This record gives sequence, structure tokens and C-alpha cells, in this order.
Amino acid sequence: MKNLEEIMVIKKDGRRVAWDANNIVRAVQKSSERAINPITTEEMDETVQKVEVAAVTYLLETGKDSVKTAQLHQWVMEALEKVNPTVHKEYAAYRYYVEELAKAFLQSKEESDKVLFYGSDENANKDSTLNSTKAALVGENTMKNFMQTFEYKKSWLMAHLECWIHIHDLPQRYLRQINCCLFDMANLLKNGFSLTGVTYFEVKSVLTALSVIGDATLSASAQQFGGFTIPEIDTVLAPYAEKTFKKELEYNLSNGLSYERAEKMAYERTLREIEQGYQGFETKLNTVSNALGQVPFVTITMGLNTSKWAREITKTILKVRTEGMGVTRMTAIFPKIVMLHRTDVMGVGAPNEDIFEMGVECSRTRLYPDWLSLDNVKGNNLGEVYERSGKAVSPMGCRAYLSPFYKEDGEEIYTGRFNIGAVSLNLPKMALAANGDQAKFYELIDFYSQMAFEIHEDYYEKVGKMKGATNPLLFCEGGAWKSVGYDEPIAPIVEAATASLGYIGLEEVCQSFYGEGILKHGAFALDVVTYLKNKTVEATKKYHHLYALYATPAESLCYRFNKANRKEFGVIENVTSREYLTNSFHVHVTEDISIPQKIAFESPFHKLSTGGRISYTEFVYGVDANVLAQSIRFAMGEGLYYGVNVISATCSHCGHQGDFDDQCPKCGATDITSISRVCGYLSYGKSKGHCRYNPGKQAEVKDRIKHSTKGMKLSRPDAPDTKILQEQI
Repeated sequence: MKNLEEIMVIKKDGRRVAWDANNIVRAVQKSSERAINPITTEEMDETVQKVEVAAVTYLLETGKDSVKTAQLHQWVMEALEKVNPTVHKEYAAYRYYVEELAKAFLQSKEESDKVLFYGSDENANKDSTLNSTKAALVGENTMKNFMQTFEYKKSWLMAHLECWIHIHDLPQRYLRQINCCLFDMANLLKNGFSLTGVTYFEVKSVLTALSVIGDATLSASAQQFGGFTIPEIDTVLAPYAEKTFKKELEYNLSNGLSYERAEKMAYERTLREIEQGYQGFETKLNTVSNALGQVPFVTITMGLNTSKWAREITKTILKVRTEGMGVTRMTAIFPKIVMLHRTDVMGVGAPNEDIFEMGVECSRTRLYPDWLSLDNVKGNNLGEVYERSGKAVSPMGCRAYLSPFYKEDGEEIYTGRFNIGAVSLNLPKMALAANGDQAKFYELIDFYSQMAFEIHEDYYEKVGKMKGATNPLLFCEGGAWKSVGYDEPIAPIVEAATASLGYIGLEEVCQSFYGEGILKHGAFALDVVTYLKNKTVEATKKYHHLYALYATPAESLCYRFNKANRKEFGVIENVTSREYLTNSFHVHVTEDISIPQKIAFESPFHKLSTGGRISYTEFVYGVDANVLAQSIRFAMGEGLYYGVNVISATCSHCGHQGDFDDQCPKCGATDITSISRVCGYLSYGKSKGHCRYNPGKQAEVKDRIKHSTKGMKLSRPDAPDTKILQEQI
């Protein structure tokens, strides 16, 4: 062989082409562009030289005059492994790109066909019978497989697939979207904004304000994953109710009416606009899908404002929700309503005590509102924030909360911020793998918590590179705590984002180690959660990002994790024997425990799980107002975020409502729409008689025991005595 130019290369399609070292350089350069440590000119020359030596040696030994492309690539990889391992890794990955892409495509096709013909029960609030939802789910399948195939380290992916951890919302991470947010709707309305080329100026009436809020919500909620919260909507809308009132008053006076008559008519007209506007807003949220193929997962908070119009707005929202939606007066799913509770605002004799009573009546049959304590009691971190800053921290979505963040001027800020996502730990699997060795259990927590933080750090970097135009109402038009230009990266806004370390199944962990549940081993469970909490504190200091501990809702995860645990470890009584794992720190749903006992037992876990938590007690439909009022006040005194659980069913045939699931007790029809709570949101247990829950959640809902009020001495709802409840502990 006289020179390299005489060597022929056989391509994959059988063509024979002359040796050209420039082809090697171009291929390596493409891989180098993706590498953290790019190849230098000297390293490139060395790589080409090694490949040429390998080729000449091969031809001399074999007597051939040609090499195949596959052999050439192998020599390149061997050379790069010695010269620049970082580029070698990228080159090797690229060589298998087409093969991996084909596998990912086929897997996406199989999963998409399943959605197309059978639907999906992963999320009870997504109606997978609709074409728009199917399209969104098909897209999610594709993005999920791209993430698994091309985006994540093998160790991260295997931990997720083997159910040591769960990377939430994996498909949406492909688009580098943010997670749950507290959207600054007040700022958006006041300063105006642009949406799809249309400029909105500040509105002049409360009716228009609610219409614009609906449009903005549909648009902005579609550019993220997770929940979309409009904090303190009573305060947001109050100025526009005042505008409507003044406009109507001036109009009435200009028509010669007396001031008393003009004022009365203006007041009534404003109330009608508030009611009509909110009815339209609520109907829109429950019937119109956003671009994600789902109704937006919206939460509104209210209750602290004692001004005239803020009170009227809150009372109207509660009135509309209590009356029900549509012809059959069905319970509305969205928006989730949360009452922000302070004893000095809603306590006995306080300015909004009447609103508390209206909220109790609404919760009796419509489940919402949920109740959030902002009292500075028993280490309630949200009460502490309110005491020091005057800021009310609303929940993002169903239960997530933001860690404190301070602007450069020292102001503590929450509205306009968001999460970037959650990674949850399968604590029962770690307990089972430890096989009774608690030191090993904590070692596994250490290992997979660190992995979760690495996944988050990777995502912080990726999200920060996205441009403002990806979610313009949030990043550019005023929805966030600060704004960037449409073509600017959002890293300055992401600086204030929180990342969540989630956990699930403390009940099963206790059963694994002790053969008894969390009620008997609460001290151990608190030690575990304290350990996890400390992990997030350490990560915040180490990475200079905000990390928080999250009591994971786990609608589909409770089933996924348990199925994997059972497959690996077999059926173990009270650990893997059921179809589901227990939600976070909750007392097991089969425990016959009183209302005050459950509230008091779970309260310490709220103080630790500051990134997200909620507790529930189970009631019969239409629970006595005395019982419910006392329960809520007791939970607020314990510093809880608290929800009421009942089954609220409506017969589509006769409209009868109550606590039934399979058959209407009035007319016997099976065309039932039932609403209950499977995680943080209300969901359709059945829609027109068809179940939307996954098998795990179906089993868990059936296992729930109504919490006892036995022995509770009922007092008047206007003079609740929480000591009566404390005596039950």
C-alpha cells in the first residue's frame, strides 16, 4: 500500500469511495460541538493520525484494499477514547442515534395507539376520550421517550424506570417548561398586556376583568405544566368592582335618581356583574380545554381582604360554587378554591366571620374551599411569613409552596414565582431493599436524594436558557415577579424558582421495619421526614438554588411505585399487598381514627414538608355544619392546610345529589357523575357512569373510612370550642 489515498471505504449502501481524512474531521467536529470539553486542533490531528495508523495496519495484516464504514467508526471511537474521552462519549452516542431514535419512535407509536383506542387513566382530570386530549397525550408520549432516550444520564433514567425515584412530568421537561406558579394577575390587569397580537389595556369593569382573566388563564396555563394559581383573587378584582360601581352610580345620578336610589341600583348592578362574570369564568375553566388538551388546573385563593368589594367578591364566589354548575347543579372541579385563614380575620367576632360560615356551608357539599392557616401557631412557616412580611403565601396548584426569596431591595416576594418541578423518592422500596437495616435505608435516601438534586440542577440550567417568548404572559407581560424581553433568556426570573424533593409511602416504610403503621411509629416517621428536610436545606446551601421538601400527591404514582415494589419483593402484608401506596405522611385511609386525632397527628409533618403538603378528613355528604366548623377551626389552630373529603355524586337522569357512586338511590339510574379527591384536586370518580381513576386510586377510594366524630360535644357554629376537639386526642 503506497499511500492512504489508495484505500477505499465501503459505505453502508455498498458504494466504494476514496479515503478522505476530512470526513473524519467533520464527524468528530460535530460531536465536539456537543461536548463540554471540545476537541483541540492538536487532539484532532492526533485522532486522525491514530485512525490512519489503525487503517494501514489492518490492510497490511489482511491484504485487503478497503475498509467498511462501521470499522472506520470503531477506530475513531478507540482513538477518541484515548485522546478526548468527553468527545468520545458524544461521538459514541451519535453513532447509535438512528438506532435509538427508531426504538423511541416505535415505543411512542405503541403508547400512542393505546391512547388512541383505549384512552388513559393516568390523570383523572384529563378526558382522554376527546381528540384534543388524545393529541396532547400522543405528543407527551413522544416527548417522554425523547427525554428517556437522549436527554438524561443512564443512571438517572434507570433509577426512574426501576422506580427508585420518579421524575415528575417527564414529557413536559422536553420543552423546558416551568411547573406550578403563582401568577401575578393583578399586575397583568393593571398595566395591560399583549396576547396573540392583541393589546389589552386596563379594563374598566369587573365583568370585563373576569373575562380577561379567563382568557389570560387559558393562554398562560398552557405554556407550563402543573397548577396555575391566581392568588388573592378578591384583592385582584376589588378595584374593578369599585370601577363598575362608580360608573353605574354616575349613570344613575345623571338620569335624575336620588343618591340613595342611585347608590342602591349601582350596588345591585355591580353584584350582578360579579356573579355573571364569575359564572362565566367558572364555566370556561370547566368546559374549555387549553392548548394542552385539558381544562386548566387553576386555583384561586381569597378570604383575607376585609374591604367592601373584596368581601362581596368572596361571598359571590362561594355562593356560585355552593349552588352548583349547570342544569343539574353539579359540583365544579375548577377552579380549586382556597380560603386564606387568619383568626383575627375569620375568627369569632372578626370582620370576615360570616365569610367563614359561608365557606363551611360550601365545603359541606362541594368539598371546596380548602382551608389554609396563616396563623403564627406551632411552627406554621406560612404564619411566620405573614407575621414578618404581611405577605400571604398561597398554594401553587393543589399543594406546592415556595421557599422564601428576597429581592435586592430586601423585599420578600412570592407572587409571580414558580417551581421547576419535583423528583420523588420511593421510600417503601428503599425500606424493603434495606431489609430491616435502617442505616442502609438512610444510605439509599442519601444516594437518591443526591441524584434528585443533580437532576434539578441540570433542569435549572436548561430552563434558564429558554426565551421569554416561550411563555410571554408570564415572562414578558407582567405575570412573573420580574420581566425579560421576548428574545431574552429567562435565567434572571428562574433565580427565584423552587425545586422539590418529594416522598411517598411513610405508612409502608413503618410497616416494612416494624410490622405496624405510622400511628404506632410516628416518632420514626418524623425522624425520616426531618432527615429529608435537612437534605433540602443542605442542597440549598450547596447549589445556591431553592430546594423544598414536598409531600407528593401521587395520583398515578401510588399505583406505579407499588406495582414495581410488589414485582420485585413479592406480596408483603400491608406493604405491597394493596393496590396503592399511602400518600406521603398520611395516616392510612383504613385507620379508624377521629377527626382531631388525625389532624393533630399529621400537623408536625406540615412543619417539615414546607414545599407542599395537605391533610384531609373524611366526612359524610352534607356533614353537620357544627362538626365541620369545629374541625376547620381546630385544623387552623394546628397550622394546617386542610381539605374536606366527601363523595359528591349527581345523577345525570334525575339530578339527585349525595354520597353514592354506582346507582342513584332516588331513581335507580347508573348514569352517575361522582366527584371526589384523589390527590390535591377534585376529580371525576365517574363521568356519566365511567370510572376515570387508575386501579390504585380506585382501590384507595373504596378503602377510605369516614373519620369518627363520636364523643364530640357540638357547640354553636358561631362560638366554636376547639378544646372539645383537643379532648378527643
